[in-house]
Amino acid sequence: MKSGLEVDKALIFSLFKDMIRYKINYGYRGLFTRAVTDGLIHFAQSIFNVSGIQKRTKKRAFYILVECVQNITRHQELPDSEIAESDGIFLIQSAGEQFNISQGNMIQNDNISSLEQKLEEVNELDPEDLNVFYKKKLRDTAISDKGGAGLGLIEIARKSGNKIDYKFQKIDDHYSFFFMDTLISDPSVKNSTEPISFFGIDITGRLMTTFGENGINLIYCSRFSDQGAFNLLDIIENLKLSQDQKSVVRKRIYAVLVELLQNISQHGTDSEDYEGKTGILLMGSDKKTNKIITGNIIKNQEQALLAEQIDLVNSLDKKGLEALFIQRLTDPDLSNPLKNGMGLIDMRMKSGNPLVYDFIPLDKEFSFFSIQVFIDN
Repeated sequence: MKSGLEVDKALIFSLFKDMIRYKINYGYRGLFTRAVTDGLIHFAQSIFNVSGIQKRTKKRAFYILVECVQNITRHQELPDSEIAESDGIFLIQSAGEQFNISQGNMIQNDNISSLEQKLEEVNELDPEDLNVFYKKKLRDTAISDKGGAGLGLIEIARKSGNKIDYKFQKIDDHYSFFFMDTLISDPSVKNSTEPISFFGIDITGRLMTTFGENGINLIYCSRFSDQGAFNLLDIIENLKLSQDQKSVVRKRIYAVLVELLQNISQHGTDSEDYEGKTGILLMGSDKKTNKIITGNIIKNQEQALLAEQIDLVNSLDKKGLEALFIQRLTDPDLSNPLKNGMGLIDMRMKSGNPLVYDFIPLDKEFSFFSIQVFIDN
């Protein structure tokens, strides 16, 4: 069994609670290729579009998002030796009219001094001085393949309306990890509640470690009663979790992902603490095997039947699964997905591995259900 790839059920639930507590929309850790960058930008735009925020804030948030992701792509250092921290990381948090965008990438220690100087220079200026400084830099600076001399940072500060928070974390004598955090808020919008603390750099650093230790590349949390959650499929269809991943494998991952998201949408439930069929998605790869994990709230009365269905499909070989699939096609209960288990059969067939599942009781009425699917490259 793929025990080495399994993510602890308590950790899945802990991440689920943290995503809600710290208002995290989604995060990605890995190599920022052109395809990944385009996918992350497209998906973030869909989050902004369904958020209901004012158009002005939306435009500013999207501009900063693009600049942050492109910063990682332009400045990520790829050492000759394999260093775990060479992956970049990107995180979006949101609440009301406020967004927090965190990014991180490895840089050479020799570049820290000049980068820190640019950041401090930008942070010391007020909005009016930033505008003057930007125009001067735009006039005097030659643009290279790494961008202009701090133009991106100046624009991030101008459009966010806030200081840029940052941190350098030493890896070894040659490299450090650079974290940058940008809060986007509209000063014209009066908040009825206290200012939100996103703890962006601390949360990003913790997730960076957790992702690395558990082979996670992508994390997403949403109300799956919203159609916006399914915009994630546009990214996954073209996202390679490993560089040598074949097209047929991506298609199987996509098919399994559709089933898992539909499972949350159809069978997830609301509770007092988790509304709108809130669920979590985790994806990762160790280059040999891909894992797709979801977790959501279900009613306790559905637990026994769900466990029975999963145990059944796990007990069957390929021929047995095909026979069960044909049998269920003529089942009079076909209209009840929970009873016929067609989605579970399909996931078991496409993955070629047993489905790993767990239930964590929450109270007398609800439990947290997680399911892990493994697909070999």
